[in-house]
Amino acid sequence: MRFDSDIKGLLKGVGIGCSILCAVEMAAGIVIYAAGFFHLKADPVSIIGVILGSVLGTAVAVAVFWWMAASLQRSLDEAASGGKAVKKGVQAGYNKRLLAQAAWVAVAVFVPYINTVCGLIPLLFPKLAIYGLQITGKLNLTQPKSGGKGGET
Repeated sequence: MRFDSDIKGLLKGVGIGCSILCAVEMAAGIVIYAAGFFHLKADPVSIIGVILGSVLGTAVAVAVFWWMAASLQRSLDEAASGGKAVKKGVQAGYNKRLLAQAAWVAVAVFVPYINTVCGLIPLLFPKLAIYGLQITGKLNLTQPKSGGKGGET
C-alpha cells in the first residue's frame, strides 16, 4: 500500500513525536527512581521495567496509529474508485485496534517486569504528537491544501 503525501507526513510526524515523548518518559522515570521519589528504589529491575514499559507501550501506540492510517488510506483508495464510504471503512477496524490496545493494557498490568504506568502513558503519545504538530504549525487540519492533489471535492 502506498500512502498519500498527507498521510505519510502525518505518520512521520507522529512517529518522531512519539519517539521524543518515549525518550522523555524514560528519562523522567529513571530520574524518579534514582531520586527515590514515592519510596521507589532504583534497582536494575525497576529501571528495566521503566524502559520496557516506555518502549513497548510506544511501539503498541505507534503500531495502532499506523494500522489506523492504513485503514484510512485503503478507504480513501476504495472511495476514489467508487467503493464503500470512507467512514465505514475506517470504523471497520476500530474494535480490532481497541482490542489490541486492551491486550497491551492487560500485559502492562499483569507482567511483573513492566512498569504499568510507564506502559500505559505511551497510549496517549500519538494524540500528544498530533497536538504538538498542530501547535508548531506542521499540521493544519482545518484548511485544505491549495493546488495539491488530496482528494478534496
